[in-house]
Amino acid sequence: MTAKVLCSLFALTFLIVTGQPAKAEIRVLSDKKTVIEEGTYLYPGNKEKVFTETIDQFYEALRKRSYPVHQEYYNKHYAFYKHHKNKLGNMDSALFKDMPDASVNFRKKMLFQDVEKLYYLTWDGNGMFTSYPDIQINYHQAISPDRQVYFFFSFKDTEKEFKGRCSVYDVETKQLIAGGEATINRKMP
Repeated sequence: MTAKVLCSLFALTFLIVTGQPAKAEIRVLSDKKTVIEEGTYLYPGNKEKVFTETIDQFYEALRKRSYPVHQEYYNKHYAFYKHHKNKLGNMDSALFKDMPDASVNFRKKMLFQDVEKLYYLTWDGNGMFTSYPDIQINYHQAISPDRQVYFFFSFKDTEKEFKGRCSVYDVETKQLIAGGEATINRKMP
């Protein structure tokens, strides 16, 4: 093989491994003064589309597994979560459910670019502040920042510990985009 072909294969492999889109154009964002690459998104922007379903209607449909995508997800992962018995999460965080004893239950329909602006700072008892959730849109290169999403966040913050769970669902496809749960134990003096 020639050196030119090897360089092209290496460059393509590097782009695929790092998650960079193979076809990209350079665009300068005026508000951040940074250069980003924008390619074809798996979830393209849809901020101009009108979706009449409210966040509470979606939450109820999610809890009842009204959409086929949630039924499939539940059936696929139920045995896994049952086997691991909360060691690796649970179905309430996989298919979001508000914590029953939560200090705050937050639900909002928003653009994906605004998700990283919403977080809660908690003190870990060691002089460190920790933010939760830490969802950064740079890590989700397949999702346009102008994509409409449902953002759910539920947490309980006490003197002994912080427990939180969050999920981000796509408004159009109803699929889970990001989420998880965390427990931060505080050191007591």
